[in-house]
Amino acid sequence: MIKMTWQEEDEYENVEDAGSGFGAVQAEASEDGLPKGVMLRLDAYAKRTSKTIEDAKKMYLEYIATHYGCDSPADEDEDLLVDWAEQVFTETRKQSGGSSKNLSTWVGSFLGVQDRKRDRLANIVQSNLKLYADDPSEAIGSGRLGAYEKTGAVWSLHTKDGVKKLEASSDENPPYGLQSGSDWVCLTSYNGDPAPYKRMGRYGYFLGHEEEELVKNNKVSLWRVDLTNELTGMNIQQGRPCKIQVVPPREKASDNFKDVLGVYSNFEIEYTDEFLPEDVRPLLQPSKFWTLPAFHEYYVPIDELDDAYERGKQSGDIGGERRQWGPLVITRGLVTSLNSEPRESEYDPEGYNYSMTLSSSITGDVQCWIAGAVGNLTQPFVAGWGEEAFEYAERSTVLVFGRLGMKEYNGIVSPKISVMGVFADPRRSRQRATGGDTGVGQFE
Repeated sequence: MIKMTWQEEDEYENVEDAGSGFGAVQAEASEDGLPKGVMLRLDAYAKRTSKTIEDAKKMYLEYIATHYGCDSPADEDEDLLVDWAEQVFTETRKQSGGSSKNLSTWVGSFLGVQDRKRDRLANIVQSNLKLYADDPSEAIGSGRLGAYEKTGAVWSLHTKDGVKKLEASSDENPPYGLQSGSDWVCLTSYNGDPAPYKRMGRYGYFLGHEEEELVKNNKVSLWRVDLTNELTGMNIQQGRPCKIQVVPPREKASDNFKDVLGVYSNFEIEYTDEFLPEDVRPLLQPSKFWTLPAFHEYYVPIDELDDAYERGKQSGDIGGERRQWGPLVITRGLVTSLNSEPRESEYDPEGYNYSMTLSSSITGDVQCWIAGAVGNLTQPFVAGWGEEAFEYAERSTVLVFGRLGMKEYNGIVSPKISVMGVFADPRRSRQRATGGDTGVGQFE
């Protein structure tokens, strides 16, 4: 029986910094020697990004030290310090790509990453081009597309708000141009500028919930964090407790996207467990957080994978073919075979993958295929985090997250897993032997 609980009346106290208002700003200004104009910008940035004043201050001081060699702000003119603040915080506003009013703090831990990237705009582009081919006026008037025309040496863009003359040379293809017959068109931004027609994305799988819902109400669910553009190559530490700033799903989102959390381009992961009281933080350890049915239903004992597949399998048309796939699961097993060196694979988007075999004294072996992206963006063969982490060996016990499937060999059907994340607890892992003489001379 678990004695620890997240339902204490005072659990949510001190989660938010009570000293982040303007009164605190003025107090800190006198202590730190920073002008009021700088502190106002620090406060605005902190509220916009849901960070603390201390975080904003640290960022500012690091910026002026790095770019202007300023280690003592008290020795500088007030207007100079304010100008520097404008530089750093105006840039972060530009990078954020949206309003902080849409952001919410979510807490939990990442389970892993999707094996492949996909173009988030592909269907939108296809639909808009079809509309333009059928009814150009409707496509432009609805704001779904803009249409280009040459205006002397430059391009002009027709949008629902009128005609905008651009600086792009008409001797070259227009910026972000898409061809529809003999016409050039483009997606448009909120202010009527040409917008990119491709946005690659990769899902990071996150186990947790909005901060207050998790801390006060014990809510834990599986979410997809949509990492787009440069964020598709973001490294994550699976299993490590963290905070993230995300855009929650829209209330009217379709069933396929009710679990998708959006992010801005300045998305960061803050690894911390301090959103919980100290006495219940042990519950965030993956050995508990990933497995306890009190939190969620994604954990399946390795000897029950067959039944889990039958209960959770789905089918549908993919690429014109009727296909069947299993549910996402977390399981635990003993590593009896491990290939941590990449091997070529024509089926993996990266061109290679890794393999692992989990074994059970009851059901036998479960073959696990670890995607190339999982090897690149996580550390599936490392136990623990930071300086104390080490590469683990066979005979270690690990937690695995991925898509459950079934395979048939010699008439025997057995489970398999397409792995998206692996967590190895250092206390349950055997350290891999490294080093030694690998040359042929050792045999002489």
